[in-house]
Amino acid sequence: MTAEQRRSRISARLHEAHQPISATALAKELGVSRQIIVGDISILRAEGTQIFATPRGYIMPQEA
Repeated sequence: MTAEQRRSRISARLHEAHQPISATALAKELGVSRQIIVGDISILRAEGTQIFATPRGYIMPQEA
C-alpha cells in the first residue's frame, strides 16, 4: 500500500465513523506505526481535509 492509498483509507475510515478513532487503532488496522498515522493526518489536514483531534481520537465533521 502506498502512502497515498493509506491516507485515502484513513480519510474514508474517519468519514464513515460515528465516534472518534485513535491513531493507535488506525495504525493497527493499517499495519503501520502510530507516528505514521499522526503524520498522515497532518498531511491530510494540510491538503484541506477537516479532521479534528479529540482526547478519544480523530473525527471528521458529519455533514447534515
